[in-house]
Amino acid sequence: MDLDRAIRELTEEKKRLDKAIAALERRTGEGPAARKRAWSGAARKAAAERMRQYWAARRGELDAGTSTDA
Repeated sequence: MDLDRAIRELTEEKKRLDKAIAALERRTGEGPAARKRAWSGAARKAAAERMRQYWAARRGELDAGTSTDA
């Protein structure tokens, strides 16, 4: 078996396998992952407000816990 023939046969086999894989993926419904759900504007605003409150409380604790007495 010469090298060119082996390469040609392997290439043909790869094409057959690619077609078989594509057919199976279509049948099982697999494919690219579905897009993730985006946050609504109201949910985004609510989360932003919660984080503002969280960080304001953190800053308050840090400011109260630090002393500049020399």
